[in-house]
Amino acid sequence: MTSLLTPKEVVNALYDAYGRHDHRAILALYCDDATHDEISQLKTKLGAVEIAAGMQRLFSWLPDIRWEVKSMIVGGDGTVAVTYVMHATAPRKNGVTEAKAISLRGVQLVEVEGGRIRHSEDYWDAATFQRQVS
Repeated sequence: MTSLLTPKEVVNALYDAYGRHDHRAILALYCDDATHDEISQLKTKLGAVEIAAGMQRLFSWLPDIRWEVKSMIVGGDGTVAVTYVMHATAPRKNGVTEAKAISLRGVQLVEVEGGRIRHSEDYWDAATFQRQVS
């Protein structure tokens, strides 16, 4: 009998997959009918396939993106709260030759059920992000 991963193990595996830019591993961690809310963008991704495809696009757009986990709080209901700092280099555009560093603080809430992610939501400041990539 295979034991299920704990909520903390699932979230650690998620951030490990983020670090490896492994959208297939992200796909496997989410329930097929999971949802992910990008609160600052007022967007919801429906299903593991759409969530993983979104991350694949992000990895392509910011090829050096990485997340520095600052803290993780595990609730008794299977919810894990993660505070992080996302680091990347903004893509160059309109003749800009100097790379711009991005550093964005955020919080992600992850609801784990049966060893997989049922729902996640990400909170970060869109205005700060736009200033850094413009």
